[in-house]
Amino acid sequence: MTKRNVLRVFVIAVSLAVSTLFSSFAYAQEEAFDLTVENYKKAIEEATDSAEKARLHKELGEVFVSTDDLKSAAQEYLDALSLYDGFSPEERVRMAVYILWAERYDDGISVLRSILAEDPDFLEARIQLAKGLSWSGRYSEAIAEADAVLEKFPNNRDALLIKANALNWQGKPEEAIPIYEKLLKEEEEFDARLGLANAYLSLGKTDAALESSKLLQPRYAYQERALTRLNTALRRGTQPSFDALFTHYDDSDGNLVDKYSVAYGFWMYGLRADLKYIHTEARDGDFDNSADEATISLYAKPTESVGIGGGVGYGQANDGDTDGFFTWSARTDVDVLNGTLGVSISRNLFSETSELIENNIRTTTFDINLSQNLTDRWFTAVGYAYTDYSDGNHSNLARFLLRYAIHPGNPAINVGYRFRYIDFASQTGEGYFDPNDLISNQVFVSFYYENEKIFLFAQPYFGHKSFRRFGNDNDDIVAGGYGSVGIKLTENLTAEGFIEGGSSGVDSATGFDYFLVGAQLTILF
Repeated sequence: MTKRNVLRVFVIAVSLAVSTLFSSFAYAQEEAFDLTVENYKKAIEEATDSAEKARLHKELGEVFVSTDDLKSAAQEYLDALSLYDGFSPEERVRMAVYILWAERYDDGISVLRSILAEDPDFLEARIQLAKGLSWSGRYSEAIAEADAVLEKFPNNRDALLIKANALNWQGKPEEAIPIYEKLLKEEEEFDARLGLANAYLSLGKTDAALESSKLLQPRYAYQERALTRLNTALRRGTQPSFDALFTHYDDSDGNLVDKYSVAYGFWMYGLRADLKYIHTEARDGDFDNSADEATISLYAKPTESVGIGGGVGYGQANDGDTDGFFTWSARTDVDVLNGTLGVSISRNLFSETSELIENNIRTTTFDINLSQNLTDRWFTAVGYAYTDYSDGNHSNLARFLLRYAIHPGNPAINVGYRFRYIDFASQTGEGYFDPNDLISNQVFVSFYYENEKIFLFAQPYFGHKSFRRFGNDNDDIVAGGYGSVGIKLTENLTAEGFIEGGSSGVDSATGFDYFLVGAQLTILF
């Protein structure tokens, strides 16, 4: 055997030995940890004194903290606190912090409130309470607690940052920005710089957000994750995007509709421009038709509180067998109080079914909508729409939405109520649902969750509708819902699948029971 081969064998042998040694060490560490946990659990079972049990639960919680198992640590700390009230305020605050980090917000907040009930001047407890309230989506309460600190300590950086973040997350970035700027003028800090960049981005000031993001230097894992989320949002707000979408529609009247669309969006001179093409193939027992439409739209925010947009397009049915049709739209939105007032008007081709394409129905719609965040958890929206149809018909629609956030954050869980009233001038028999005095009442639950790889959404509903059509009264129980699953394949590529359906009568053009499935691919360049 040559010297080179001997050396190669020696290196391989040493590598294997080192690898085996490290594997054995890791396995031994894992075994030791499991043994430690089991010993603590056994000691807890055998302990007869509540104070001793509590101490053991607390120590076991610290073992879990050392391995970053915060959920298990939080439960041990809560067990300890429930058994013994003799822990020092400092110990209780420390446990409450880890309980909050485990996203047990209500539990952590409860612990901190109990500490402050005993000592209202305990500064660290109040600051941690303000943090917990802001993380749980209770922004107004968080601001109140931060203000309580700032009344005594006007320059407390923790309280200022908590207040700025709460204002930003509450949808008031213009109020948060001066606080972030004050903090950064005194000292460069990652969390304040991150908040400022996000505030600029939410106001559409992408250049300022980019400049701020360049100064971010993460030191911890949570900061790395936050910077990744910011960079993704910046790419969406500044880089060109391409979307490909397919949907298949099927209803109880035999309507089948496939839609294929592609869209390209980009930014120029502060304007968002979108180019879109839609091809529709629709069929039923009598007709087999298609429609094509191409549009270009622009949107800009000339001020922080006002947005304006508009677009033009061209539509044609059945490969040019019918006359082409120009479409257009215009809209504006204005920040009002704690929400937005939006007004739009549009002219469109009604191509939702084969019969509608056959009849070449066109619509002109005027819409006004006011949405408001009543509190951190309550949201409402009211709206009105008037639609004129090319067959001489017209309709009035009124809508109302009230939603409550049971669990803000991630996952987000909401419950709500939705009301709609629709009334048409007449029944024309042109292929669309045209009821008189339709009243729809629905209750719904929505769920949203996301992590670094996936995002999920579901919203089932249940309710009642009544209406008249062709002189006949109808009264029905309705149910349905929407769900989607998305996968973040890369930082710039997202795939999403979705399904919806129901018997509401107001979510489909025909009014029949329906279901729709689809898939979408989004690319950022």
